[in-house]
Amino acid sequence: MQSTTKMIPLAAALAFAFAGTASAQEQVVKIGHVGPISGAIAHLGKDNENGARMAIDELNAKGVTIGGKKVKFELLAEDDGADPKQGTAAAQKLVDAKVNGVIGHLNSGTTIPASKIYYEAGIPQISPS
Repeated sequence: MQSTTKMIPLAAALAFAFAGTASAQEQVVKIGHVGPISGAIAHLGKDNENGARMAIDELNAKGVTIGGKKVKFELLAEDDGADPKQGTAAAQKLVDAKVNGVIGHLNSGTTIPASKIYYEAGIPQISPS
């Protein structure tokens, strides 16, 4: 439960970072999550994903508004398998999906190469680890 409590402010901070640039019609805030949900440390990645999913569910249950409009948060989860090559592919997929922010990656070996992709796209990234 403690990690979920930490995830709620992080997801909300990502959403509010884009509140000023959202169009009047935008009602969905896409939050990406990337971690190893396959491979040797999949249990850690799945725990992080579950925490992010719980935070998103709690935010949606609260009925958060941005600029006076009710917002629905959507989690787009990707598997990086703790592999840098797979991590950069997952990062590009989230950029292409036009996420508003990213929670992840779990380990530095995937975070460092993926961070360049997020940076170049202007997408904030935070690591839950």
